[in-house]
Amino acid sequence: MGKLWTVAPRVENDLLAQILVNRGVDPALVDNFLAPAWDRDVFAPADFSSMTRAVDRLFFALKAGEKIVIHGDYDADGVSGASLLFLSFREIAEKLGCPFNVTAFLPDRELDGYGVAMHTVDRLAAEGAKLIVTVDCGIANGLELGRAAELGVDVIVCDHHQLGTHYPEAAIVLHPGSPGETYPNKVLCGTGVAFKFASACFIEARKRGAQLPDGFEKWFLDLVAVATVTDVMPLIGENRALEFFGLQVLRKTRRPGLQAMLELSGTELKDVDTETIGFRIGPRLNAAGRLSSASKAFDVLTATDLDVARGKAVELEILNKERQKIFAGMYEEAKETVKAETGPVLVVYAPHWAPGIVGLIAGRLVNDFGKPAFALTSVGDHVVGSGRSVGGLNLVEAMNACEQAIFVKKGGHPQACGLTLRGADDVAAFRDGLGVFTQAKFGSAGPLDELKIDAELQPSLATLTLVDRLAALAPFGEGNRAPMFVARDLAISDVQTMGATGAHIRLTLKDEVGLPFKFIGFGFGVKLTEFKVGRKVSVVYVVEKNIWNDRVSVQLRLIDVDFS
Repeated sequence: MGKLWTVAPRVENDLLAQILVNRGVDPALVDNFLAPAWDRDVFAPADFSSMTRAVDRLFFALKAGEKIVIHGDYDADGVSGASLLFLSFREIAEKLGCPFNVTAFLPDRELDGYGVAMHTVDRLAAEGAKLIVTVDCGIANGLELGRAAELGVDVIVCDHHQLGTHYPEAAIVLHPGSPGETYPNKVLCGTGVAFKFASACFIEARKRGAQLPDGFEKWFLDLVAVATVTDVMPLIGENRALEFFGLQVLRKTRRPGLQAMLELSGTELKDVDTETIGFRIGPRLNAAGRLSSASKAFDVLTATDLDVARGKAVELEILNKERQKIFAGMYEEAKETVKAETGPVLVVYAPHWAPGIVGLIAGRLVNDFGKPAFALTSVGDHVVGSGRSVGGLNLVEAMNACEQAIFVKKGGHPQACGLTLRGADDVAAFRDGLGVFTQAKFGSAGPLDELKIDAELQPSLATLTLVDRLAALAPFGEGNRAPMFVARDLAISDVQTMGATGAHIRLTLKDEVGLPFKFIGFGFGVKLTEFKVGRKVSVVYVVEKNIWNDRVSVQLRLIDVDFS
């Protein structure tokens, strides 16, 4: 709330075409955008410059019965990618009659930290691993993967994060942004890279006589769809096609674990969309790595029996409820801390916070205060934390601009990152370094959270027909959000709180001729005192379909309100 509004210029054209053209889509390619095509929009796995080497090394290991360890990450992307490779390798080994000597390692957030730890490399080598395949990590672990090479362990990296100080020269790297890489899509998620690797392996397996139908690998797109949304990858270009077809697979998924999770969340398969992934699937998968072990999420995704999957999914359900409870308490403390923050970047720290929840705290701070945010806590002698960005601030660049001596580890994306500081005494230096960098780049105002509004639209024009037309732009998410509209000079005629704690509101606004329209405002309860009957407001909103007791209606959901 209280963001910078930018309204797209009016174009005399079909509304969908107007929205897409204003978002930068070539007018000649509007029809292609609205109707993704696999053969046209999805790139070949072989477009990765090191793919042949990676496939050859994997098949050598499978045929020789070497011990292969898939090293994932503790978030939904890393778990989904590890699950995808594990299931793919098992399928290939079975069809080719190879011994299956593959295990998965999911790091512990507190004990292992982000990425590939040196002690993990030593342990896996001691346990006989001959090939490590990383998913959603590894690119920033050049020293650790160099150690693996010294110990006689080969490594294939499937990653998409920002490059670190030490490039993993000893590894076979599949990374769309690695130096000299030719793969066209630079914004694949970690699971997306793993899917490309698995796809190339299935192609090779067929060449070697495996009885696998053409396109079999597409059954793994449900996991790609989950990871692309949960890791907030832009849904444009190839990613849009992967998500479009991935949702089709997810709606008829063969995976008992996903079926069980959706069942517990009260979601029917036919109704699954990106919002389902973001608010129901993702949080449950992430809850395992936040409060317990990410291996619990892996076990759900790789389960082969529905009854077993249901039991394991219940564990995630319990963890997710606990995560919600812990988050609520932590966020109340974080909001109090923020009151004393005046800089362009929010940095909150409490030594007793749960390490697995700080990323959620940073994300909510960004949403509520419109500033980039870091949330930090103590783990042993060190301070660990997560950052979330807004307004174009590159978090990796910002961290790199700070005094390097204060860091034990750092990395991630421009929009989301993780870090470990030496100790609590370094928090102030970290905050100061971020402030200096941000002010130098953006001025005293700092980066501004900008709402890019697609068009002006009076609520009277928000019909079910319009909702159905706008649905052609889906799937919605990062880089292709649901269209936002602005309506000006509406009068407040009624306001009611919703939810057990009054966190949400139901607002009735009247237009200039007195027609009333109901808006739902999730999270707007904190601004309740400003919604005074008779006051004029302008609102940014999205138009949605609401189904209740089999009755279908239009729902107008508030995004922002201007009281001036």
